Amino acid sequence: MNILFLGAPGCGKGTQSKKLIKEYGIPQISTGDLLREEIKSGSTLGEELQEIMSTGKFVSDDLVLSLVSKKITQDECKSGFILDGYPRNISQAKSLDLLFTEKNINLEYVFLIDVPFSTLIERCTGRLLCTTCDYIGNTDRGEKIGDKCEEGELYQREDDKEETVKNRLNVYKEQTAPIIEFYENKGILHKMIGGNDPDALSGKISTILKS
Repeated sequence: MNILFLGAPGCGKGTQSKKLIKEYGIPQISTGDLLREEIKSGSTLGEELQEIMSTGKFVSDDLVLSLVSKKITQDECKSGFILDGYPRNISQAKSLDLLFTEKNINLEYVFLIDVPFSTLIERCTGRLLCTTCDYIGNTDRGEKIGDKCEEGELYQREDDKEETVKNRLNVYKEQTAPIIEFYENKGILHKMIGGNDPDALSGKISTILKS
């Protein structure tokens, strides 16, 4: 079962991916996570990536594709995988399609989660992450940067600051939205209306996967 989630930053791709990971036991491939791991390593490449991501821009297509190619050939992906937010443009979509063909991999489901940009800006700028565990906090709940979690403390990602979020959404609209037609033509795209009820959305996704 090979799945791709599309949608603007903050639409809930990561949340839905985690639900499927628990249900089907297949790994999530998030290019954002792969890149942030490199940043945390403190390498020269990591420093370069930090500068790029903090302004809302994307890294080179070749680098991202090589990271994805390496990941999907690992043993943990033999039973399937979940791609979260990649590809982001037509060029990446076509390159990924060629990669899948070379490796005899079928992409079976593409879920597009559609959420109004105004909602996404509020959601992203209020999001707080834990330095240690997977907890996701939010300023709407009265939480703030520096608050203690069970294992660490809360912080805001550089790419969740308002100016950066707006830039990322504009880039998404210009570069990512056009690939919707690419997957529509393949007959594997499922458009889902997102919002504030992730459980209802996961139920709709599960129904499609089991149909």
